[in-house]
Amino acid sequence: MSVTKISLIKCDDYSKADNAVREAVRLLGCISVFISPSEKILIKPNLLSPKDPSKAITTHPEIVRVVIKLVKEAGAVPAVGDSPGGAIRNIKNLWETTQMERICKEENVELINFEASGSKEFDINDKNIKKVNFSNAALDCDGIINLPKLKTHALMSFSAGVKNLYGLVPGLMKVEYHKYAFKSKDFADLLTNIYLFFKDKIRFTLIDGVLSMEGNGPSAGEVRKTNLIAASSDTAVLDAYLLNELNYDISNSGILKNLKITKDILKTVEVSGEKSESFNLKKFKFPSVRKLDLFPKSLIRILGKFLWVKADINEKICVKCMLCARACPVEAIRAAGNQYPHIDAEKCISCFCCHEMCPHKAVKFKKSMLAKIFIKEN
Repeated sequence: MSVTKISLIKCDDYSKADNAVREAVRLLGCISVFISPSEKILIKPNLLSPKDPSKAITTHPEIVRVVIKLVKEAGAVPAVGDSPGGAIRNIKNLWETTQMERICKEENVELINFEASGSKEFDINDKNIKKVNFSNAALDCDGIINLPKLKTHALMSFSAGVKNLYGLVPGLMKVEYHKYAFKSKDFADLLTNIYLFFKDKIRFTLIDGVLSMEGNGPSAGEVRKTNLIAASSDTAVLDAYLLNELNYDISNSGILKNLKITKDILKTVEVSGEKSESFNLKKFKFPSVRKLDLFPKSLIRILGKFLWVKADINEKICVKCMLCARACPVEAIRAAGNQYPHIDAEKCISCFCCHEMCPHKAVKFKKSMLAKIFIKEN
């Protein structure tokens, strides 16, 4: 049985990304171990929404730049691409704001529009969603380098390597699948199956944790300087290792449970580079809404109608852009005329897509009286 290697490199500023990323890859065995000459390699960052890299919502462009250079040095052909949140329509604005367009022009590589490149449908082993569409860009390449951002996630608690692969599903299909995978367990099952579909194609995953997001991520949390670059050829084990270092009980992760990754497996991991104590990981704040997952299911069933968390619109912040409505998979958000959007509590499935996609942090969590007692903000 081969040993999973993980590299941890300290990087306190993106101006130092070149050395840090190169060292992280070198410690795994150097780039030529993962890539052969003439291969077409898709570099897959997290481009959730059109936000400046300083907001820690998207993978930093300097991380992407170094990986582009490494792929070229290996004699392969790199391209960069991601499908953002399903409600995003102006892809040009996304590329400009995240600085991906600038980086790709400077490095003379293709920036792929997943929505324009088409997709194919495949059967996957999922009880809720039998067929899933994947971008042709991901299907036609020889290999994928996965470049997620280290963030929290309102539905899944954590967003990094495995979660980043949801971006291989084009555009509005992501919203459509949330109709059937709106519970954290069901979404974990879907993400697990997507990961298993692409697992053999992923050459390595390198996580951008120089600036991370804690609290109510993946877009409305707080920026945290964690000074971390982490890499491994095993995406799921890397996620598990980081979750464990962030003091999160990995047995509560539906994805890791599906993949049978336990703390015992982490004991066999070979970690090189810096020790975890070198990074700002202590007392990392996870989404307050996910504390409901810690309640016994029997108690949730009994107290269900009294113990809940729903999305709600903060009208003091809302600018009526209606991205929340476009992101909602069940059309639970409406606005009459020029009024503020309203969430129909009867239709809402608490998938929190609206929270994820709101660019103004105007979607908040509304808690029942009982939830307010048991669920405190970090």
